[in-house]
Amino acid sequence: MAMLCGEIRGDLGTVEREVRVSTKPGGKGEADDMIGQAKSMFELAQAEEEQLSLLDPVTPEEMADARERLGPNAGRLAVLRAAREQRGRGRPKGARNKRTEDFARYLLGFGQHPAITMMQIQSTDPEVLIQASEQEKVHSFRKDGTPNVVTERMTYEAAQALRVRCAEGLLPYIESKRPVAVDMTFSNLSDLIIAGETHSEDHVRSIIDAEFTPVDTDGENGE
Repeated sequence: MAMLCGEIRGDLGTVEREVRVSTKPGGKGEADDMIGQAKSMFELAQAEEEQLSLLDPVTPEEMADARERLGPNAGRLAVLRAAREQRGRGRPKGARNKRTEDFARYLLGFGQHPAITMMQIQSTDPEVLIQASEQEKVHSFRKDGTPNVVTERMTYEAAQALRVRCAEGLLPYIESKRPVAVDMTFSNLSDLIIAGETHSEDHVRSIIDAEFTPVDTDGENGE
């Protein structure tokens, strides 16, 4: 079970070649036994890989960590098994690992934190954003060949929408969402009948046992 699928497949081919070149008496029978054992181990390894794939799948980061520990020559089954074993005794699921933290530090080395950029845009007046967005662009060319240059800028609506998007992205990190208020007094619910809440038990019983009153469909004048 500890052998990898690729290693078993290679050993199986080696044993088959030994069968073809063996000339010793009884050698073919021994080689056949070796082939049978190798095939059984290969089938068991395949079954184990299928069973592992049915469990909670490992993340690409966990697979990369396991392959880094085992080396480039490790087979897929060995890497998969090592990744699951590391999950069982390592960091809890969903926690940031060292590889993620290293990558975050690498990205921050190119500039400031993205949240700071969003906060700077959100706190900037829309008029300033409009002015900062101004850029010259060649719109067309005149008959004499000189370019017709125009100045483009974002609209006031676009500047405000940009500020709102930045505010929405930062708001969950500043203010947590408040729970929705629920009215449990059952006030102003005349059509709702709950024994012991909106009506007494006797009142509910009288409603259930009540009889229907015939309705005069012809009107008061008999028309």
